[in-house]
This record gives sequence, C-alpha cells and structure tokens, in this order.
Amino acid sequence: MTRGQMDTRIEWPDACCQLRIGPLDEAIDDELLGPLPTSQLLLRDSGVEESSLDSLRQILSRRAPLVEQVVAGGEESKHSASFRNILEMMAESGLDRGGLLLVAGGGALADSAAFAASIWHRGVPWIAIPTTLLAMVDAHIGGKTAIHFEGIKNRIGSFHLPRAVISDVGFLDSLPVYQRAMGWAELIKAAWIGDPDLFESLENDPAAIPKNLIPTVEQLASAVAVKVAIVEQDPFEENRREVLNLGHTLAHALEMNTSPPMLHGEAVARGFCFAARLAEEIGEAPAGTERRIAKVLKRVGLPTDLGGFDLEVVMPALLADKKARGQQGRWVIPCAPGKVVVKSVPTEVVERLLRSSPPESIVNPAG
Repeated sequence: MTRGQMDTRIEWPDACCQLRIGPLDEAIDDELLGPLPTSQLLLRDSGVEESSLDSLRQILSRRAPLVEQVVAGGEESKHSASFRNILEMMAESGLDRGGLLLVAGGGALADSAAFAASIWHRGVPWIAIPTTLLAMVDAHIGGKTAIHFEGIKNRIGSFHLPRAVISDVGFLDSLPVYQRAMGWAELIKAAWIGDPDLFESLENDPAAIPKNLIPTVEQLASAVAVKVAIVEQDPFEENRREVLNLGHTLAHALEMNTSPPMLHGEAVARGFCFAARLAEEIGEAPAGTERRIAKVLKRVGLPTDLGGFDLEVVMPALLADKKARGQQGRWVIPCAPGKVVVKSVPTEVVERLLRSSPPESIVNPAG
C-alpha cells in the first residue's frame, strides 16, 4: 500500500483520526476505512465531479451496501433546512448504528454532515474527503461540527472526530483561483500561530507562494501539523485550542451580517488584520504587525480592508461570539509569529478601532 505523501494521526482519549495527504486512489485502503460497516452513505458536494470519486466507490462497494447522494455545499448547507435534508438522506439510505458516513466536499458541508453524524443513532463514524484548500488546511481537521442558528455562525454543534481525513490536492486543480485563495487565509493563520519558519518564508520568499495558489504538499502538511498539535493538547477547546480562532471573531460576524455573505477566507483575512491592529493598540504586538500580516495576505489576493459593512449590525454579533464572556469580547491576539494569546478587550476599544478603519483597495485574485 502506498501511503501518499503524509500520514499522521490525531489522538484523543476516546477517539483517533488518521490524516493522509496524497492521491485518493493511493491513500485509501481497508486499514484507513476501519471495521466493515453494515451500511454506507456517501455525500458528494454538488461541485465535486462524479468521476473524481471512482476509486473511492470501487473500494467502498466491496465492503457494504453503498448509497450516494449529491448535496449542495457552501454556507447554505449549514442552515436548518439543509441540515434537515441531510438527516432525511440518512434515514432514506438506511444508515444504521453500524454504518459509515463519508463526506466529499468543502468545509461547510462537512461541518453540517458531521454534526448530523454525531447525533444520528447517538453517533456514527464518518470520514472526510476535503475537496477545497480551506477544508484541507482547517475545516476538516480537529472534529468540530456545527450549523448556524438565528443569525449566529456555528451556534449549534458538537465535537465528533472523523475516523480519517484524506486530502488529495488533485481536487484543487478544478477550483477557480479565488477559491484556492480562501484556503490560504487559514494556511497563513496556521503558520503565524505555530510555524514561524513557514510564515517567514511566505513573507520573504517570492517563490514560496505558487502563482496558481496550489500549495506544496510540504506547506499543506506544515499547516495541518500546527492544528494537529493544538487539538491533541486541547480536544474540546477548553483553553489552548481557542488560539485557532485567530481572525475568526470578526470574520464570523462579517460572514453572517453582510449581503451577499462575505466568503470565509475573505472574512478571516480581514479579521486577522483587525486582530493585529488590536494587538498593536493594546501593546501586545510591535508597530507594523498589521502591515506585515496584510502584506502576506495580499500576496495571495485576499482583502485586508475593514470597511464596507454595517457596524451597528456587526457589533452585537461580536458580543454573541462563543468566546465572549459577560458581554465582553475575548480576542485571539497575534503578538509575533509563534506567539498568540487570548485576551478580553473592552468593547469601546474594539468599536473605536472599527470606526476608525477606512476602506483600502482590495486585491482580488484572477479567476
């Protein structure tokens, strides 16, 4: 068996997840899939080519009855109607307590489907096949599942670690460049949090960011390793894991309160820059930190401006963030590459900085 180009594990006290980066037809095998199931349901994102999963279907069909359903991906899949549709597919397919759910698609679909798996028969195993860079770097790693509720992102969810995550960068070939850029927001974030050498290479080496925005396997593996190390230390986000929300406090508020909804990568890029601005304001980071981060984000075509949204709507959403305590926001603060802290920041400081943030020009990737 060829194990692809990366093979590692997330170990929790009561669960483990095998992570492989490599061609799907080489990375998948019976060992990875685990015990023979009594039923199987494959959910394929409507944006994923049917033929791209032929090798997966071939091995699955030898193991147990297989039902495949096509589901619209994107953030809409995390709303209640789409979530209910996934549950109905589970029922119609006959997915039983001994069954296995497989999800091939982007991060939003996996968030919703994995939450469904966590409550179906009080929990059935699932396997992730991410087909976007954002999902490969972040969304499919670490066992968080969630759907949106009453305008708040990820308000209902659980922790349900996948049995395996198989990342085949070949899926990225068919994505528009701007979609690849979305994943770079999370890759750059991971580099800042836990791999200073990677961040500095992205910052200083013109050749470190490929023109087609498909990262090298080494870059992808490095970003994944940062998250793996943290979620092993703190599986249920009781302390250290909170740092992975760098850039996401403002990002989630923007995604849920802009029309049309801001894309996740764009929102994270803006949120990352604003967190750096906060860090400078409260004395946790030297002057120029925001400029330094923005420079790298702009190199992959991500926006770094902080204008163009309704602050009167966004501010209440910030206070509804899951990290907030006692009506005071808690922010992940980027101090320096490899150093990130979580701090409470007075609401008036946050609002003052947001009101003083003029829009900048936005560099959009071609595609």
